[in-house]
Amino acid sequence: MGKTTEQRDRATLEAMGRIFCSSKHKNAGKDETGLCAQCRDTIEFTLERTAACPYGHVGNCQDCDIHCQQGEARERIREIMRYAAPKMTFLHPLMTVEYLRKKLGAKRA
Repeated sequence: MGKTTEQRDRATLEAMGRIFCSSKHKNAGKDETGLCAQCRDTIEFTLERTAACPYGHVGNCQDCDIHCQQGEARERIREIMRYAAPKMTFLHPLMTVEYLRKKLGAKRA
């Protein structure tokens, strides 16, 4: 059986977080997933918000009319994504293809 949307989202966010954290937080203590406490908290908060999405989390958050995260939390996840997204193409190409497929599918619906 394949992964659920939530499992894919978690794997993608954690991969992006590891890319960001390994470069920006080199000296911070990491957990078993390779993330420091700040990056782990940001990703967990983002996953909680997407799980509570009033639209059922169809598509990608950046394309949504409402923004579930505000202020500092939104800026932190955007910083992680802005830094890691270009690197995902080379480090995690299958996750990148899945992200683009999800993005295009949501726009067609």
